[in-house]
Amino acid sequence: MDKSKRGSFAAGIGLILIGALFLVFYFIPGLSLHMTWPIIFLVLGFAFFLPGMAWPESRRGLAALYIPGTILLGLGVIFFSNTLSGNWYMWAYEWLLIPASVGLGMMLAAWGGNWNRTIWQIGLWIALISVAAFSVFAALFGDMVIKLVGAGILVLLGIGMLVRSFMNKKAE
Repeated sequence: MDKSKRGSFAAGIGLILIGALFLVFYFIPGLSLHMTWPIIFLVLGFAFFLPGMAWPESRRGLAALYIPGTILLGLGVIFFSNTLSGNWYMWAYEWLLIPASVGLGMMLAAWGGNWNRTIWQIGLWIALISVAAFSVFAALFGDMVIKLVGAGILVLLGIGMLVRSFMNKKAE
């Protein structure tokens, strides 16, 4: 990106985020300002991605900021869904998604920073194990929809492992 265009890039991102906030207020009926405090986490999470986008020549080093960015984004999504639904008891097992956001951040950092593929694979395994643990607890302790989602995720993870085992046998 041309250095003279970085300011307009940052302003454009800011306008997109503000517009998205107004769209959220428009499309979710009954949403009031006191319910939007988790947006702070979302804005801060997106802010961690801006340096890597604004300075692409330094992206290899700045890609490490994607990890705390995804943690904040994950917390923002969890808190926002809990605030909108009022189901704060789900936090008892939703915290298991925080390591998944770390894994996702590692995957994004490895991809965006052109890091070693091993880091991407480690991030993938962290995310998969975290989602599997969340799914087990959601299937055991969640309400009906969460139980179905948790069980569905477990089935999908199992199918993925079966497909992977068959693919490995064909490669041998």
